[in-house]
Amino acid sequence: MHWELFSPLTTEAPESATALTALPEGLLYGYSVYTTLKMPLSEQVIDLHLQRLKKDCKALGLSWRFADHQILGQLKTLFQPNRPVFRLTVLAEVEGYAAFYDHAGQALPTRLIVSTRETGTETQTGLRLKVTPHQRPLPTVKHGAMAETILHRRQALQAGFDDILLMRENPEQRLVLETSTGNVFGIRDGVLRTSDPVRDGCLPGITRHRILEAAQAMRVPVDTSPLSLTELLDCPGVFVSNAVSGIRKVGCIDGQIIAWQPSAQRLMDSLSHTVNT
Repeated sequence: MHWELFSPLTTEAPESATALTALPEGLLYGYSVYTTLKMPLSEQVIDLHLQRLKKDCKALGLSWRFADHQILGQLKTLFQPNRPVFRLTVLAEVEGYAAFYDHAGQALPTRLIVSTRETGTETQTGLRLKVTPHQRPLPTVKHGAMAETILHRRQALQAGFDDILLMRENPEQRLVLETSTGNVFGIRDGVLRTSDPVRDGCLPGITRHRILEAAQAMRVPVDTSPLSLTELLDCPGVFVSNAVSGIRKVGCIDGQIIAWQPSAQRLMDSLSHTVNT
């Protein structure tokens, strides 16, 4: 297995520094796929991440040449309680556009990079989301070409928001997609509302998958019909999910307060408890 650690830029004098002759296509142009998870996790949940990573590799024509059991062993070996967040990135390992033609009809060579980090500081109050008309390219694939989405999110942070709520504009209404890093759920009359990844164009998140499994086990109805911004704002409970932060309550959207009802809070808490245990 090919594991690599990319060090920070060297502080050595130029004459003693080592120059790289080439960088992989994945780093140069974002031709990569990745998954992020927070350890410790059960092997079953880690497998969900690996299966999606393989699917995304196939979508971008990248080869998967890594043994699942070796990855699992490395995650357990590298895990440190103060750095529990792992990112597994599969990069296209080719040099320049011409290489894509050389590999036409077959999977591109790849390398796997594993990085770790601390858990970020999170707000203890409800998330403040800024409505942003934007849809990620190849929205059902967790890929590295995220510059435009990151820029939108940075602008929202500078304006005092915590994240962006991505929307697709239709002639009649604005349809809810996702945030920059997670799936969006609304709760109304005991029904869980969320967008459909394939039809609407958003990421099929691992935590989203686990929430839907938990809802089914709890016999909570789920509605994945198109969800408009007006409908979401009318929900007495809205939350966001991802693999690192789990389930996070939304406090307001574009300054409009989400009027949480006790029943919606109880449902969110029950789902959060099930997903986090």
